[in-house]
Amino acid sequence: MPEEASRRQQLYVTNQSVNIAEALAARVKDPLWFLARQWQTGEFEAENGGKLAGMEMQSQYYPFKSATVGEKSVNLDLHQPLEALVEAEADTGDAPNWRTEALEYGFDVTTPAHTLTAEAYGGRALDWHHFEVTERSSGRATPADPRQIVPTQLHFRGAPHPRWWRMEDGDAYFDSAEDVEPNVLSMILPEFFYTDINNWYIAPAPMPSGSVRQITKLTVTDSFGVTTEIEPAYGKGWKLFAVDGTKRNDNGLSGEFLVAPNVALDIVHNDPVEDVRFIRDEQANLVWAWEHLYQDNTGSQVINGDGVLEPGNEKTAAAPGDLPEFKLSSETPPYWIPYVPRFAKRGGAPQGEVYLRRGRTIETATPDNPQFSSKIVEESVRLNEEEVPRTGLRVRRLARFARGSDGSAHFWVGRQREAGRGNNRSGLKFDFIDE
Repeated sequence: MPEEASRRQQLYVTNQSVNIAEALAARVKDPLWFLARQWQTGEFEAENGGKLAGMEMQSQYYPFKSATVGEKSVNLDLHQPLEALVEAEADTGDAPNWRTEALEYGFDVTTPAHTLTAEAYGGRALDWHHFEVTERSSGRATPADPRQIVPTQLHFRGAPHPRWWRMEDGDAYFDSAEDVEPNVLSMILPEFFYTDINNWYIAPAPMPSGSVRQITKLTVTDSFGVTTEIEPAYGKGWKLFAVDGTKRNDNGLSGEFLVAPNVALDIVHNDPVEDVRFIRDEQANLVWAWEHLYQDNTGSQVINGDGVLEPGNEKTAAAPGDLPEFKLSSETPPYWIPYVPRFAKRGGAPQGEVYLRRGRTIETATPDNPQFSSKIVEESVRLNEEEVPRTGLRVRRLARFARGSDGSAHFWVGRQREAGRGNNRSGLKFDFIDE
């Protein structure tokens, strides 16, 4: 047979019988291997090896009723994104829920039986974990909502496969962590992956947005027909998905409650209105508010002052033959506004409590003609010292757009707080020779 013809030969498989019972039986030709596999999967530990086949859940809901906007309580439209209500600025540019000393939002949301408080919302990705429970009462909930759910087993790349004839994905090895020092977490994590992964299941449980769900009864049925009622976890050691109470009370919600605020699925940002960076200067013992971008009275964007200096601060070229000049301190750009530390109490603070007070570097600046130009710095006369980390802060005012669940359009201007990018320098120097 010619070599070219031999290369074109292929093998085809044909069925010898229409009966597939023998193939589905999955006979084991090596019983010892099968026994070892059973030992590996823990089938000899005298535990119930049934897998979850069905789930029945009964729950009731407490819908959101109102939210605070400044000092007012406003009734909620659950079709409207909650961000559009609590973040929106007034026509004057004031944000009623913006806490100027902390550079973040603070507001309350009420249900017939709960008062939820968000005290540290930075203006991005509002979710259940931003809330704490401040009050609880015996309000009326909606009727019970029974649901039949089919759970699925939790699986991820590298996890052991529950079926013995399948091989695991070899792209992830959680048991080969390289630690410089012995780490207990590096041992607990592989144990969870390889020993307890078969005990975790995912159950889809849709619920209306803008409500607090209380699961009143949860029963599961395994593959052997055994029905078990699952009780909520009340222990203090289990806090996953639980909403804590504030430090002033212990009214937190346990694992039987789920909080789903009516937030936007997606928020579109337009060009920023203002961009202010709060930066620590350890050498000068100051915090600077760098007005990187703001809008002037005509609505035009001004970036880094556009190189404009205040009258009297213009630098003049040195004449030939002039001698170097000694200066106590250097000049800083006018769009760098200092925040000076001050004691929180008069007469000094024994524990070192201080706050940051807005200052100025231009002596001619007055309340009617201030050095700052941004709304963010204008509002922040006083800052909490602990709010500005070593990496700094970035606070922006952004024009935002989102659609409600009914398709309605919502436009507003909100603030967003982000981590900074490290230390920048204003150029401030002390006791130097100016060449």
